[in-house]
Amino acid sequence: MLENLRFRFPNGKRKALILSYDDGSEHDRRLVALFNRYGLRGSFHLNSGRLDQDYHVTRREVHTLYEGHEVSCHTVNHPDLTRLPEAAIRWEIGEDRRILEDLAGRPVRGLAYPFGTWDQRVLSLLPELGVEYARTAVCTDAFNLPERFLAWETTCHHNRALELGRRWLEDDGPKLALCYVWGHSFELDGFMSGDQSKNWDYMEAFCRLMSDSGAVYSATAIEMVDYLNALRQLEATAGMLINNAAIPVWIQYGAGSIRINPGAAVPRQGFAP
Repeated sequence: MLENLRFRFPNGKRKALILSYDDGSEHDRRLVALFNRYGLRGSFHLNSGRLDQDYHVTRREVHTLYEGHEVSCHTVNHPDLTRLPEAAIRWEIGEDRRILEDLAGRPVRGLAYPFGTWDQRVLSLLPELGVEYARTAVCTDAFNLPERFLAWETTCHHNRALELGRRWLEDDGPKLALCYVWGHSFELDGFMSGDQSKNWDYMEAFCRLMSDSGAVYSATAIEMVDYLNALRQLEATAGMLINNAAIPVWIQYGAGSIRINPGAAVPRQGFAP
C-alpha cells in the first residue's frame, strides 16, 4: 500500500544533496567555511592516525571545525582493507571510530572505504563494528536512492558536480532524487587533480547553485540513512498512515506536502497516488 505514495525529503523537498569528503586535509577548513556560507552540510571521513600530521587538521579542532556536519570513519591509517586480515580490519575501523567519537563528542556511524576498495569479507564485518553505511568511490551519474547502505555508490566526483547538478535541478519528475558528491578538499587547491579548472571557484559556483535553487534538502550521509529508514517504517492501514519512526517524515499531499510526526497517524485521503 505504500508503493503508491509519493515520499518527500524533510520540508517537502523532492531533491536531496550529500557532500562527502575524505582524509581530513587542512583544506577542510576552507571547505567547511564554504559549506557554512551557503547553508550546506557535509560528511567528513577522517583518518585518525593522520590528524596532527602535516597538511591535515588537528585533533583539537575536530570538535569545533566540523560542528553542524558529520564526522565519519575512514580508518586509522588509510589501508586497502581488502588486503588486511580480519583482525586488522576490525582494528582500523573500530579504533578510528573510537578515537573520532572521543574527539567529536558525538556518535560516529559511517565509513568511506579507503581507495574505494571493499569486498564481501570487509562488508560483512561492518555491522559488528557499528558502521551503518559505507561509501564507495563508484560514480553512477544517477540520482537514485541507495540500494545498499554498506556499498553506497555516489552520483559523481566533485569535478563533475556543477554540470550534473544543473541537469539534476532541471529534472521535475515525481520521484525522490538524491545527488551524492564526493571528493577531497585538497583537490580544489590543485593537488592530485587532473583538471585545474575544478578549483575553489568551481566549487563555490556549485554551492551557490544548490543554495539559490531553494529546491534542495542538504543532508549528511547518516541523516539520509536515518530518514530513509524512517520512511521504510511508515505503516499504511486501509485508512491511515502511521509513522513508527523516531523522526518526522514527509509525504506529498495534494499540491504540497504534509509532515507526519513520530508516533502520529493521519488519514490517507488526499495523499498523491
